[in-house]
Amino acid sequence: MRTGNNRLNIICADMEGIFTPEIWINVAKKTGIEALKLTTRDVPDYDVLMRHRLDILKRHGITLKDIQKVISGMDPLPGAVAFLDWMRSKFQVIVVSDTYVEFAGPLLEKLGAPPSSVTISRSMTKE
Repeated sequence: MRTGNNRLNIICADMEGIFTPEIWINVAKKTGIEALKLTTRDVPDYDVLMRHRLDILKRHGITLKDIQKVISGMDPLPGAVAFLDWMRSKFQVIVVSDTYVEFAGPLLEKLGAPPSSVTISRSMTKE
């Protein structure tokens, strides 16, 4: 969105922790597996963290569908939709996430975020 001084104003914000709860923390709570609560704050190397998570999921027989079921029961954080709507009325908004496309979909729908406003760098399916 352009302002009177002809500058483009863009807001980029992370999805998890800003607009939605942390997905893996919710999966950990639903499954009772404390080790799934680790995030990139705890393990900065994303590849190491994901290998750790995948090993846990495999050991416990947890599938993508199981995780998606947890995610479908999650809601945006209180006030997130109104805040995002307000930001969209004033700025161009880009939601950025390091989650997977397969995880983000249901939450993005609840946020009313069009796919074009979201940058997600990972997919669980092979292309």
